[in-house]
Amino acid sequence: MNVYRLLKIYRKMRSPRLKLLGLLVMHLFHRRYSALFLDPALSCNLRCRMCYFSAPDRKTQSHKEKFTPEDIEAIAKALFPYMLKLQIGCGAEPTTYGDLCGIIRLAKQHGVPYVSLTTNGMLLNREKIERMAGEGLDEITLSVHGLSRETYESLMPGAKFDRLLDLIETLRQTGKLKIRINYTINEDNVEDLKFFPEIFRDLHIDILQLRPIQKIGESDYHNFSKKKIIECYDEYVMKLVKYCAENDTLCLYPSLDELRKVDGADDTDTTNDVAEMLPFFYLSPYEGWKEKINPYEEDFYGYCRRNHRVGYMTKKLFLNSHDDRDDVTKSMNYSIK
Repeated sequence: MNVYRLLKIYRKMRSPRLKLLGLLVMHLFHRRYSALFLDPALSCNLRCRMCYFSAPDRKTQSHKEKFTPEDIEAIAKALFPYMLKLQIGCGAEPTTYGDLCGIIRLAKQHGVPYVSLTTNGMLLNREKIERMAGEGLDEITLSVHGLSRETYESLMPGAKFDRLLDLIETLRQTGKLKIRINYTINEDNVEDLKFFPEIFRDLHIDILQLRPIQKIGESDYHNFSKKKIIECYDEYVMKLVKYCAENDTLCLYPSLDELRKVDGADDTDTTNDVAEMLPFFYLSPYEGWKEKINPYEEDFYGYCRRNHRVGYMTKKLFLNSHDDRDDVTKSMNYSIK
């Protein structure tokens, strides 16, 4: 299944209410429309400066929170049969969890059409990649926040640029997975975008997402200005977008208007926020996680009934409300080319 083709169609729908109506119909007919973002362990081997793992109070924590094998089995039974996509790794590093192959295997046994792993890649090797591909992994997403040695190692303390280059070669040799690159743009790494064609010259990149930096939690990095990015947008961002189009790489990127308004808030209509955020379900082994959903006692539709999802969606379809924004983060409708 090409989830990015579905995403492109979804993003082209201009009416947020039409999007929400489509989600409601799929929900009522028990069709898969949700993506589960799963952090099996709340730990990381790096302390990337733009990540909350670099916050002073987190540097001293042990980060031992992880799901047990029994938890994963229960989550798989309760949620996987209803998911269109499983994203392993979201706010933490999934390769610090012992049995990723087991999670992928369960996802495919429960019919999840698309399984992706987001990682910094520093703990991967050829054997691990081939084992995960053999279990049914569809995509590896690499978090890369610099394309020169100095920028990469500065923004991602603990990562080694040579290890990244070795990993790129390993992925080229295996050739079994879709490859996605997530690149968070800030004023210190925007110029590095010019190195993308050289760094990935021997590895076809299927998807590239360029995300402007936003303040989400505390971190060691404090420059959230978009001024330089906007000033050199055509020189670095749009030139790379054009390169992607010429090389059959799907590029998700912010428009200039989206960059300018990303720090603002549009309180005129939350329907679009709901339509964008509702399909996404995040779960990690934080303290008290079973208060959100207890997979030992309820499945996805039990959770939805308890939270009155149908009623909520119906209300948002017909009433323009300014409340219920607790789960809404600053998000953008990325351009897709």
